[in-house]
Amino acid sequence: MRFPRPVNCTGIAACILLLAAACAGPTPAPGLSLSPAPTPAPSPTARAVIPNAVNLPADEGIHLAPVEWWYFNGHLSDTDGNQYSFHFVNFITVTSDGQIPQLMQLSLADHNEGLYLTDEKPALVNNLQPTQGSFSFDTAGWHMSGDGSGYDLIFNTGGYSLDLAATSQRPAVLHQGSGLVDMGKAGKTFYYSRTKLDISGTLTRNGESTPVAGSAWMDRQWGDFSTQPVGWDWASLQMDDGSQLMISLVWDSSSRQPIISYGTYVPASLPSLDGDSGGAASSVRHLSGDDISLTPMGSWRRPASRVEYPSGWLLKIYPLDLELTLVPVQRNAEFGDSLYVLIAYWEGAVTVKGTQGGNKTTGRGFVELVGYDKARPPSQTP
Repeated sequence: MRFPRPVNCTGIAACILLLAAACAGPTPAPGLSLSPAPTPAPSPTARAVIPNAVNLPADEGIHLAPVEWWYFNGHLSDTDGNQYSFHFVNFITVTSDGQIPQLMQLSLADHNEGLYLTDEKPALVNNLQPTQGSFSFDTAGWHMSGDGSGYDLIFNTGGYSLDLAATSQRPAVLHQGSGLVDMGKAGKTFYYSRTKLDISGTLTRNGESTPVAGSAWMDRQWGDFSTQPVGWDWASLQMDDGSQLMISLVWDSSSRQPIISYGTYVPASLPSLDGDSGGAASSVRHLSGDDISLTPMGSWRRPASRVEYPSGWLLKIYPLDLELTLVPVQRNAEFGDSLYVLIAYWEGAVTVKGTQGGNKTTGRGFVELVGYDKARPPSQTP
């Protein structure tokens, strides 16, 4: 595991610590079933008249919002059947004094070797300008760029180097119907996903290169988040029947009570990408908190950080008659040694099995757990 040298800049530290403060908080009791917050689901009629808050493809670009990020996760196989997974994210924040710190974070799992590697690269990008329709970032050999139809991802860590190209297969999905999610006292976020990306490229290890291919997911968020401490349990699932599902359970870390729970189900029947209308087809199902139940089935603690996370989940989506079991591919999937973000978080691939309407269904996905870190709360900055 390799970490960059700290940047001699108070702007990036202050900004990333602010982001950490927005995410961190006390841990819900182990084994707690996070009862979803009742979130009014917009009716089909209401969704038809609510204007989109997100404008695509323009909003693929850089906004210079107080907080924004571009996030990818993916599942890869090489020609010998070896399995890999990764998450690759770029955060940008704008400080009150006009500084623009950037932080790219990466996790890479080699499932056959049982390895989970993490890395991060900071930068100060004060000359960054807003863009429309596309973005491009280069930091110390890592690269992330895209325009909605395709994306290029280049990164390396721990002796592994990947050069990947991803192509969108479906229109973007605007969460909550319009792409604007109101999280109450935690602030508002513009949020959309590209739920099905075909991804391929080259993985190089110890000087030997091999082709890899698989599927990926892209999340795009920006907004004016408050520093109210929150945590969340988030999952992106890609089912083998061609459907996709996102769920997000956001909770108040001070009271351990839900703030908002919501989700988006993309049926297999959604048309493939044909231009970009700026949103999902009418067949996309927007889920309220009452539609979702997520119950941990176990827990895992990393000895180094002493943080305990749920591990394994039973997920029920009541209106879809969908019941799924999510099992971590590797329980040891904590991003816990950041030099720039004070909190640890869990980010890893899961296998998915269950039933929908009484019929068996399978898939794979990613789970992200933020707010379970009690070891380094923001008030105890080292």
